[in-house]
Amino acid sequence: MNRYRKPERAQKRSAGPSKFRKALIGFLGGTFLVREDVLRHAPFIGFLVLLSIGYIAYGYHSERTVKEFYRLESKVKDLKTQEITLKSDLEHIKQESRVAESIKELGLTENVEQPFKLQSPTEE
Repeated sequence: MNRYRKPERAQKRSAGPSKFRKALIGFLGGTFLVREDVLRHAPFIGFLVLLSIGYIAYGYHSERTVKEFYRLESKVKDLKTQEITLKSDLEHIKQESRVAESIKELGLTENVEQPFKLQSPTEE
């Protein structure tokens, strides 16, 4: 046996239930709630409960915000694609040959003469 270790100390450990076991039984049984120490710290415990509820609510809010962000981001991509398609169609319609075809249907003809500058008689 070790000469520094006292034999009675080993006997104390095995004599009764451990502190952990007592604390666990008190926690599971609910007797810790009626002690004066817990009642004295009730405002702090309430603050911790409110803080944890706020933390959970913030988590749900941020998750909803991220989902909304991704939904809007995909919508913006779709709208950009639609814009590019519409611009391409407009450029196709604005081509000179397409305009000439469409005015023939109205009975108009394209001017083939060169434009000239009109001069007033006082400028000569």
